[in-house]
Amino acid sequence: MNSAARKTILMMTNTGLNHNLTGDAIRADSYYGMTDGIHTVQVVYSNFTGSFGIQGTLATDPTETDWFDINLNTRANTSAMDPMISFPVNVLSPTGDTGDTGTQAFTFVGNFVYLRAILDRSYIPEPSNLDTRTALGHIDRVLLSL
Repeated sequence: MNSAARKTILMMTNTGLNHNLTGDAIRADSYYGMTDGIHTVQVVYSNFTGSFGIQGTLATDPTETDWFDINLNTRANTSAMDPMISFPVNVLSPTGDTGDTGTQAFTFVGNFVYLRAILDRSYIPEPSNLDTRTALGHIDRVLLSL
């Protein structure tokens, strides 16, 4: 397939003060006729503390139970059982003030009907004040290329 036929789609943008957030379902490769099943997700984050992940489904009209995690976690020092990427990557040395700032890209293969991005901080007590919530940072954007 010609690489010019690939599409880039915004999956999530400026998560702001959200503690947890599930992005909208994005039509994936089976809708666009891509037969190679190659997907690249780029996540751009600012002072971010939390976890990021991607979920997929094979259902054409998915319910919450139809979604499954796609393992993005390929780092040697983390559990292969955890599909989410946790930030800061190095807790003792974040790249931002208190969390990580940067860009990462992940490539995975599979034919999915829908994909969605996940921001998860359920393991962090939800802050009650604005300053603490702001200190957790945010995801600027998540782009999907298929």
